Amino acid sequence: MLASETCRLRDSQANVKHDSIIDAVALITEAVRRVTGKTYYDVQLIAGWRLAQGRVAEIQTGEGKTLITAIPAFVFALAGRGVHVATTNDYLSRRDYETTRPAFRLLGLTIAHLDTGQEAGDKRIAYGCDITYGPGYEFGFDYLRDQIERRKGEAMRLGDRFVERIRGQHFQTTASVQRPCAFAIIDEADSVLIDEANTPLVLGGQDPGPQTDPALYRIADQFALSLSEGQDYRIQNGGIIELTESGRRLAGTAFENLPRKKMARSWTVLVHNALKARIGLKPDVDYVVQLGEVQIVDANTGRIHDERRWQGGLHQAVEVAAGLEPSIETLTQARITRQRYCQYYDKLSGLTGTAGENVSDFREFYGLDTDIIPTHRPSQRQIVPARYFANHADKMRFIVDDAMKRSRNGQPVLIGTRSIKESNAVASAFNRAVTLLNGVQDEIEADVVSRAGQAGAITIATNMAGRGTDIAVDGQAKAAGGLHVIATEHQDSPRVDRQLAGRAARQGDPGSVQFLACPQDTLIENHEPKLAATLAGIQLSTGITAAHLDSAIAGLQRDIDRKRFEMRRQMVARDAWLENIQNTLAKTG
Repeated sequence: MLASETCRLRDSQANVKHDSIIDAVALITEAVRRVTGKTYYDVQLIAGWRLAQGRVAEIQTGEGKTLITAIPAFVFALAGRGVHVATTNDYLSRRDYETTRPAFRLLGLTIAHLDTGQEAGDKRIAYGCDITYGPGYEFGFDYLRDQIERRKGEAMRLGDRFVERIRGQHFQTTASVQRPCAFAIIDEADSVLIDEANTPLVLGGQDPGPQTDPALYRIADQFALSLSEGQDYRIQNGGIIELTESGRRLAGTAFENLPRKKMARSWTVLVHNALKARIGLKPDVDYVVQLGEVQIVDANTGRIHDERRWQGGLHQAVEVAAGLEPSIETLTQARITRQRYCQYYDKLSGLTGTAGENVSDFREFYGLDTDIIPTHRPSQRQIVPARYFANHADKMRFIVDDAMKRSRNGQPVLIGTRSIKESNAVASAFNRAVTLLNGVQDEIEADVVSRAGQAGAITIATNMAGRGTDIAVDGQAKAAGGLHVIATEHQDSPRVDRQLAGRAARQGDPGSVQFLACPQDTLIENHEPKLAATLAGIQLSTGITAAHLDSAIAGLQRDIDRKRFEMRRQMVARDAWLENIQNTLAKTG
């Protein structure tokens, strides 16, 4: 019955029209009710309606984003051109796929999940379905793979094509895995479309050219360790490392004494990479070592990405700094920024718990309007005034004391940290068992999250706790005040802070949140030394609350957001210029 209604809607529309959207929303809500027993709330229907119109919707934690996403996915699928539902990682995409699959099948739609490492034929089948779920980066990488295959076909010599023609053979390039980009629904849209907009998706292959001898990476690493900050190199704003006159002179002397070995890059580049690996990139902050490999940590989410690699020999320098053998350098075969890739879709929509701060970004760079969707129940979240400390040790003592006190009273506590290194340090400060969720245990995330809302639980997490995780609080915990979130430091963006705060008081539950700060926090140390000096003068070891310090933090975050907005604007202009040059060369060539 429902499947026949789907066919009727498909036959009645060439485009996604207003009346068709109304009928489609009614149909998907009935399918969800039949397979899950759940009925959509009015606010969920509003959110789904807005997304089906190609907009960004701010939807708070616990409001049912997975089922809300099913509404625009079904509406878009009626056009028969394929819908991509992109989440931040494989765990979330598979969870959402498994949740929605029964309803879509009841409606007569085909649905698939993209798995990393799938054969091209299997992926082609997945993309041929009405709706395809997967991690966002996998859609981008498949697009790049298709572009590489297309270029290979275009590069085939004219003579080869002529010979095939006279033999009666038809020249054909390898069939694309993806269909043309039609519809996409982006989960955590602010993270993907804004925070990671500048981060390119890079598809690499083994470089057939000359490779730098591994011994030279190790020599450069030892040379970098011998240099002194201030005398031989300086760290500029933005973390740029620059050799001084003394450093350049020492590098020149070292170059003259190098053994005669293959060098694919200049000695200067090897030295700068070694310095960056030793000083600019921190273990358990920017990367982790797992399974004998260097794996990059996403600064925005705290998640580990084994599919990413630093380019230009930097990855090999980090491997040596981590005590590993340098891997073979890869050649960049294709690359595209996430922003540029998402702009190829005919219709784009996105949902996130924090969109209000970036309305201008969504409109200027993607042409998307933003809607703030109200919660089903009024929020009971209590904001405890931020607390400021003179040093990291005082702040750490407060974290342990406050968390233990609340835990003894039966209140669950989530401690949000900026890095894996910090989460490990906080965990070691407790003399009792605590639970870690820091990207290293990504595969057991669901189990960790399910226990974080239990009475008296103490969970320590990196930013990943603020992305795609839903912490349900049990009855005893609610009676004790609900989940309390302790943010060990502010993030560069207030939006990321708000994302973590959104873990508390979900769906009308009680809950609270408090932010802490000290001079050693990354935000303050990197961007506002005057504020660091002010905090260092605090006399009370238990910290203080102060409205003027709250204002200083908020102002600092606004300044950083403005600068990054301008950087994104410049990147868009650069991408447009490069594309124009490429098109011109293609026409003249």
